[in-house]
Amino acid sequence: MGVVKRNISKILDRKNLSINKLSNLIGEKNSSNLNQRILGKKSFSKKVLEKLLPILEIPEEEFNIWLIADKYPLEAFELAVKNRKEFPYKRKRLFTTKIDNILKEKDMSRTALAKKIEYGQSTLNKMITGKRNASKSVLQKLSKILEIPQDELLSWIIADKYSLELLEAAIKEKLPQK
Repeated sequence: MGVVKRNISKILDRKNLSINKLSNLIGEKNSSNLNQRILGKKSFSKKVLEKLLPILEIPEEEFNIWLIADKYPLEAFELAVKNRKEFPYKRKRLFTTKIDNILKEKDMSRTALAKKIEYGQSTLNKMITGKRNASKSVLQKLSKILEIPQDELLSWIIADKYSLELLEAAIKEKLPQK
């Protein structure tokens, strides 16, 4: 069960509410829309969150941690925390630095990498520098060519995207609850 689903279910149990009742309280006519959001199949709009969070009695920051925790596997968060702690630079991107270091070791340019993975150089550069999200297919190709596990690549991206505190909070949410 996902983090969002688990935590909302706990709150609903405590408040003696059902998804149907919660849907009505936030003005959703169809409870399946809310259920799709809770399962991560649809995103929560700002409007829905403004109505939902006061009923759940949780701050938006906590809810955002739940959403982020559901986005990636636990292992990627754990690697991201480890990498973030080992990477001393605050103003440099971990993903960019690591990729560039690997390319240097392999005596390869970003242009050569783009050709090897059969991807546009400009778009790949934007992904490497964090100006554009890296797709799963690009991560798969990078993993193969650079001989780096895909989870490791993903962890570098996650480490750049979120603070250490947020990463640690997401790990806590992903761990089995007592």
